[in-house]
Amino acid sequence: MSPGGSRQPMRVLFVANEVAPFAKVGGLADVAGSLPPALAELGVDVSVVMPLHQQVPTDAHGESALDALEVTAPHETRRASVLEAELGDAGVPVYLIRYGPYFDRPEVYGPGGGDYPDSPQRYAFFARAALALIPALGLDPHVIHCHDWPTGLLPAFERLSPTGRPTVYTIHNLGYQGQFDLDVAPRIGIDPASQAMRLVQFEGRINYMAAAIRSATVLSTVSVRYAHEIQTPDFGEGLDGLLRGRAADLYGILNGIDDAQWDPATDPALPAHFSRGAMAGKQVCKAALQREMGLPLDPDVPVVGAITRLVWQKGLDVLAQVLPRAVKLPIQFVLLGTGEPALEDSYRLLARRYPEQMAINIRYDDGLARRIYAGSDIFVMPSRYEPCGLGQMMSMAYGTVPVVQATGGLADTVVEASAEPTGFVFYGLAADDLLFALERAVLAFRDRPRWEKLVARCMAQDFSWTESARRYVDLYETAIARHGCRR
Repeated sequence: MSPGGSRQPMRVLFVANEVAPFAKVGGLADVAGSLPPALAELGVDVSVVMPLHQQVPTDAHGESALDALEVTAPHETRRASVLEAELGDAGVPVYLIRYGPYFDRPEVYGPGGGDYPDSPQRYAFFARAALALIPALGLDPHVIHCHDWPTGLLPAFERLSPTGRPTVYTIHNLGYQGQFDLDVAPRIGIDPASQAMRLVQFEGRINYMAAAIRSATVLSTVSVRYAHEIQTPDFGEGLDGLLRGRAADLYGILNGIDDAQWDPATDPALPAHFSRGAMAGKQVCKAALQREMGLPLDPDVPVVGAITRLVWQKGLDVLAQVLPRAVKLPIQFVLLGTGEPALEDSYRLLARRYPEQMAINIRYDDGLARRIYAGSDIFVMPSRYEPCGLGQMMSMAYGTVPVVQATGGLADTVVEASAEPTGFVFYGLAADDLLFALERAVLAFRDRPRWEKLVARCMAQDFSWTESARRYVDLYETAIARHGCRR
């Protein structure tokens, strides 16, 4: 942690649109909320910047850090303020950019998971505000670590600055790129004839993620497998050519989970606690989940859980086709999540058709999510693509065996064809293949000695942030070296 051979700790500024527990939409928030404390434990001087969204609880706002932050773009200056809170036991500083016209809104991104009409302006402002905060608070980071498309303009701005710092840009999901019509350029403070425009324009549109891929010092994504997949046309979402061009600068680092927060031995949301050496509490959790979901109390029928966004990416349309056959294995099925209205409706219909076998919860509820992880026997993730996936890690921590499609981080973390299997894997998202994987899981469940060994093996997996955090420190050192910094 000593850039350029100095004795000072490495200083890193983390920039993300959502950070748990302050505001959460998806897995990005979990990463942005757990990786900085893991870095701090390694001696990194890390700070986090995020918008003050309406979703941030008032009691988490913290203290005022700056009453007036001047955020300057060509032809305009806006004034924001900054609050300072803390993240984790390490007390990582979190700076919340307060600017009501852009961030005091009912949804973090936009209605129904889409974008607000002025999303380009919102996140151009956020990038400039994060950069303005650096001199205003005297932060002086060695590296700026940006996450997903809402921060995509920041590496471009830094690349064009004569005093720009090294930037690391992490792609959490290439399917969301921040694409907008070209005529938005003047509204985000970019001259259509400028060098900045050449960085942000891609195939006839403004593309925030393309700008970051072109501009960041180094790139990363959230599993080794996904880093390779996104360089192919099948997974590259149109950006595979840009990514192949930066292959030497692209790294895959598997996400982790906070094993203190995801521990069935201490989780306060559970009706009973358990651990790998004392599993009786898991049966209590299963019975409690069946009761809570209005399902028959039956320890001999496996409960299959799914906690997910109901979107095409997650393969939930195929799972809906499979479930009428799967319940005959037999299984009980519990789902928690929200998403596309058509998928929500299809699962509500299934619940009405199979009230004794299925419980569908179209909402997000953190406590219920934890009870599903703990009370289920099997956890299903039939994703078409999955950059990393955290659900399979959380399920294994809670002794719930995953059934996954072999893609991205799912393929990196779950193995079946091994002397030490940790789940059930199918290849290619076909209904029959998914059903066959569930059948294999149910057969294994009926073989109690085999199942107990499989559960114990799942719970023995180490998905903590420790090793991944060390790899990020190495990546920051690489970014500094490639940027040519001398400290």
